[in-house]
Amino acid sequence: MRNKKHSKDGSGGVKRKEARYAVKTEASVLFKKSSVFGLFQHRIVHSGAIIDISHTGIRAEYKTTTVWSSDFDRMSIVTADKNISINNIPCKIISDRKVRYLQDGNYLRRCGIKFGNLSEYHKLQLSYFIQKYTIISDNQESWHIEFA
Repeated sequence: MRNKKHSKDGSGGVKRKEARYAVKTEASVLFKKSSVFGLFQHRIVHSGAIIDISHTGIRAEYKTTTVWSSDFDRMSIVTADKNISINNIPCKIISDRKVRYLQDGNYLRRCGIKFGNLSEYHKLQLSYFIQKYTIISDNQESWHIEFA
């Protein structure tokens, strides 16, 4: 597995080796926990909206009234048109932060998720998703700015 290092640029941005692509149509992510002994289906523990995606992970937003539970190890991606569904992608959370308090009493949170060891099938599905459901500019750069 390749080591993905991030380096700061002069403007405070983070240069990444993998480009991130903005999702151009609504897509949801379902965070799941594996069942005990693998006897039952994965249990959904949270859901959210995908902000952007790369071949190594995603960034998503979700609403919650409680602290984020990192008790998940799989995720699924589903498009609003239901034309694509990528199930049971191995993953792990690498960042999670509160964005703002909402009037309905929930908090909007943003998290970064890294994909785990992907099967060839998952790699093909993710490549297809990136090709069909993301914005790819003519002047594509591997830059992403993190706001504190």
